Amino acid sequence: MKNIAFQSIKGISILAILVLPVLGWTQPGNNYKVASIGFYNLENLFDTIDSPTTNDADFLPKGRLFWNTEKYVSKQSHMANVISQLATELTPDGVAILGVAEVENRKVLEDLVAQSDLKARNYQIVHYDSPDERGIDCGLLYQAKYFQVLGSRAVPVLLKDSKTGVVDFTRDILYVAGLFEGE
Repeated sequence: MKNIAFQSIKGISILAILVLPVLGWTQPGNNYKVASIGFYNLENLFDTIDSPTTNDADFLPKGRLFWNTEKYVSKQSHMANVISQLATELTPDGVAILGVAEVENRKVLEDLVAQSDLKARNYQIVHYDSPDERGIDCGLLYQAKYFQVLGSRAVPVLLKDSKTGVVDFTRDILYVAGLFEGE
């Protein structure tokens, strides 16, 4: 019985040692900031304009998907609404940095951040055109009050068919370096 009581006291002591400092850090009056970083696959966010350098035929008004202005505007609006809600339970500013994938070009990102649900956040954009034959790129949206870009570049992904040696052009990796909250 003594051994069990001692183990319980020992367990409570260890718990107190671990929890009390945390409680001290989170007491009102302590200064700390909360910001969120996220990622969102925008799932083929294409405009309706034919690009001669990419295979975007499916995303044209006369293409297989009959992609038109109404569908484009609707998708932009829905995605902006979702993004506007990300991390708002932690901070009213929502996501400070958002990596995105499967976008056709910079213009679709400009249209996205101009949506009424996102406009006030003043998202900035980092984007490079990739060699992907479908025109799929990656990008970064960020709020300049949280993040300062120091540099960025596209990092090519070299994929070759092991039998034929033919290069499969795919989207680049987006590399961005910067300061988040000054660090």
